[in-house]
Amino acid sequence: MFEWIHVQWQVFFGLGLFLIFIPIIAVINVKWNLVPRKGFMQMTTTLGLRFFIGMMALIYINIISLLVIPSFPLTIPFAASVVLLFAIMIWG
Repeated sequence: MFEWIHVQWQVFFGLGLFLIFIPIIAVINVKWNLVPRKGFMQMTTTLGLRFFIGMMALIYINIISLLVIPSFPLTIPFAASVVLLFAIMIWG
């Protein structure tokens, strides 16, 4: 039934990244009581909101790269989107 699905390592890495960061962000917010701040996105965001925006950017970059160039290897847009995710988390 699902012979056409070929799950690659990026799927598990992205899911693992998401599942690891959610409890880490919760502990950081409870322990240090972080206040929302403005970064390069020019809106006041919390750490959890920056993580959500970064994950959405990661998903959209990978989907767009699959739609534009389907034969392109996924490691290049995946690496770029992970870098963007961490940039949003740190400086966003």
